[in-house]
Amino acid sequence: MENDYVVVIGGLNLDLAGLAKGTYRGKDSNIGEVKINVGGVGHNIALNLTQLDVPTHLITVYGDDHFGEILYNETIQSGISLDYAEKIENSRSSIYLYVADDEGDMVTAINDMSIVDKITPELLSERIDFINNASICVLDANLSEEAIDWLAENVDVPIFVDPVSVAKVGRLNGVLHKVDTIKPNEHEVEVLTGIKVHDLSSAEEAARELNNKGVENAFISLGAKGILCSRNKEVDLVPPIAEEIVSTNGAGDTTMAALVWVRYLYSDVLPLSEVGLFTQSAACINLQSPEAVSPDLNVRNVVLKAQEYYEEV
Repeated sequence: MENDYVVVIGGLNLDLAGLAKGTYRGKDSNIGEVKINVGGVGHNIALNLTQLDVPTHLITVYGDDHFGEILYNETIQSGISLDYAEKIENSRSSIYLYVADDEGDMVTAINDMSIVDKITPELLSERIDFINNASICVLDANLSEEAIDWLAENVDVPIFVDPVSVAKVGRLNGVLHKVDTIKPNEHEVEVLTGIKVHDLSSAEEAARELNNKGVENAFISLGAKGILCSRNKEVDLVPPIAEEIVSTNGAGDTTMAALVWVRYLYSDVLPLSEVGLFTQSAACINLQSPEAVSPDLNVRNVVLKAQEYYEEV
């Protein structure tokens, strides 16, 4: 069926995760566990979508090194299509190294992701017809500003954007009027709007400013306060529902995937509160897992979490 798939454009990298056990001490050797997983914001969003039964294609690049073989094979085995990805000759694949403390919060990270700059307008132009036949196009801000600008001008289907980080969110300033949905946190939204978020009132102001700039749907992650949902200046705060947090890594990617999943299934018919609840349900499942993408994330579990919340309130 035409449009019966989602395209994600963004990073694919090898994640090296150091998880501290016991009290974390900076500038010291900490006892813990080291894990190796396939990751990247684009990949993680795509994997979450696949687990939510959304046919998903990841447009990305990877190197011709040993890590590239691992990335390709693991991604294909997970159900994500790489039919429109490209292996870059004589290049090393992307690597992301991070350390989490004993409470699951990231304390430092280093990314070696220069290969993402190979996702150029030239590479994308060869795939634009396929992108424009999708239901939704998801971008992560690991893409170069040049690539983001080109996509904003040439993509006709709804564009969803994950800002990734404060360091990269500025790449989106010139294309907000072309963005359908964006999911910044309180720090990233300050870069986009100039509004410092310090309470609910300022978060609402920032969300409405994004709407003023042309973004139809803004979902601002407010951590322990929940997610602020805004659609055409209508605002609703949905509180978090996670009772236990094992790791925060990947929670934002899961939230973005849930936003895409809801739109893919229901278009714009659901009330903001229900959209926000589904994102919080998905995030809850992620937060209770040590993995960046929880193996327990699926449609049934997300719906059950949402139902449990409704019964409690």
